[in-house]
Amino acid sequence: MTRLFVVNVLLGIPGVIYFWLLHMYISEGAMISFGASTFARNVEGFFSSNLVLGPPLAIGAIVWILVNVYLVNRRQRSGACQNGTGKTAHWLAAFGATMLPPALLLAAAAIF
Repeated sequence: MTRLFVVNVLLGIPGVIYFWLLHMYISEGAMISFGASTFARNVEGFFSSNLVLGPPLAIGAIVWILVNVYLVNRRQRSGACQNGTGKTAHWLAAFGATMLPPALLLAAAAIF
């Protein structure tokens, strides 16, 4: 279980960048400006944001999923998670460990 925690915390460190990109896209991106006067500017902003955000987010998600599938298979071979509850606990722990660096960064940003 410690390998699960360490690996996902390490994956969460570059994940801070992905969460920041998603925040910028949602809060200041094209989706917020759909009420603007020109539709052409909105479409251009929407598609350019998808071109910029799509590949890094897809690569990060694929790497995270593949690493955790490997860790689940490794735990199955060792006999640690034989039923569905063990797999669910693994994925929840993986998600929580991945969210730890962004949460710490947000807490530090709120303090300072």
